[in-house]
Amino acid sequence: MPSEITGKIVEEIIKEWNAELQERTGKFRKQASAIAEWDKRILQNRDVLLRLEIEVAKVVESQASLERQLELIETHQQEVDKALQSIEEEAERIYKDERAILLDDEAASTRDAMYEQAEFIERELEQMTEQIKSIIQNLNSNQGGELAAVDGMTPLDVVWILNNQLSSLMWIDEKAEEFSSRIQKLAGQGSAAEHELMGPKFWLS
Repeated sequence: MPSEITGKIVEEIIKEWNAELQERTGKFRKQASAIAEWDKRILQNRDVLLRLEIEVAKVVESQASLERQLELIETHQQEVDKALQSIEEEAERIYKDERAILLDDEAASTRDAMYEQAEFIERELEQMTEQIKSIIQNLNSNQGGELAAVDGMTPLDVVWILNNQLSSLMWIDEKAEEFSSRIQKLAGQGSAAEHELMGPKFWLS
């Protein structure tokens, strides 16, 4: 028999056991309440963790979506850069083509103008040649007629013939100088047109 119940009656033993049982029951209840509170907090924390997990998943999805959008934007930007580069190359090509066409048009206009001037000079030369031929024929005719009757000429007649010859020669020389001036002027115009054609162009952007 245990020493703690030795010499005690049953009633005393039962009372002690009841007191001990109540004490242990109170401790158990306190521990149970604490465990219940801990369980409650765990459940609350679990709910918080679940909500946090959901929020983290949303953030991850949002980040992934943002990365996809950034990739799309980057791809679009690359396409825009390529398009702009293509447009710049096309604009440069069109500019060169139009410039070449413009230069060809200017060169053609200059050539046409020079051809017209050359034709005009040729007509002038033909006209002057005919005039010179006519003058030479007249001089030869006059010289032949006057020389045939040289014995009967007076000094005034000889002076008159020489004056006519001198006037004709001076007229021919004057026409030759005029023609030379025209040639130089046309050459200067051609050089100026060529310089303007080949010189730098300023374009409005």
